Amino acid sequence: MPDPQKNNRDAQLGRLDRGDARFGGLYAKFSYPATYAAGAIIVLEGDPDAPIFLLLSGYARAYRTNRQGREQTLIHFGPGDWFNQTAAFSPHHQALASVVALQPCRTLCFPRESFLDLVRATPSLAQVMLRECALRTEQLVTLTSDLSLRSVRSRLAQFLLAQSDAPDGRHWTQEAIAAQIGTVREVVSRTLRAFVKEGVIQIQRQRITIVDRRALEREAA
Repeated sequence: MPDPQKNNRDAQLGRLDRGDARFGGLYAKFSYPATYAAGAIIVLEGDPDAPIFLLLSGYARAYRTNRQGREQTLIHFGPGDWFNQTAAFSPHHQALASVVALQPCRTLCFPRESFLDLVRATPSLAQVMLRECALRTEQLVTLTSDLSLRSVRSRLAQFLLAQSDAPDGRHWTQEAIAAQIGTVREVVSRTLRAFVKEGVIQIQRQRITIVDRRALEREAA
């Protein structure tokens, strides 16, 4: 998903790469490339051996799954994002979430010890990791607050508003929406029908159009 802070974060990474001639060589020394088809699992939750990833192209989604198979989306990743760094610093060395490729993805993979060696050798990269950690903490705190304190109607309204402003025009299934906002498909379907009945949105050929944006904004507030 588009991230309002992403362009700035990518620009910081770009300046870092150009300003440190060692970076290209260090990446090659400590990592290996890997590609993943759309729908492929990149990381499996609980894996103690999964490397740390730098996403070069494509988009991916991190999620947790319960025993009944219900998913909760945590974070989306795009080009320039790192993920599974917590496995390098946590004493358990386990992946905290599964990651699936939403599009074909190209990555650089850093085995845990190699990644730690790279961070020790490059203080500027350590600063990037701290910024990434702070950003992910903010995102997860917001997610926790939304799931605990906001109704499904409010979360769905917020999601629809965000997607109406998104430039990528991604098609979302009701199951994917449910995983994103922390509910089940049946509740999403029922709430969408209620929004249609109230004249807030229209649904034609599985495409959602916002009819009354102010009403949706009130619902999301």
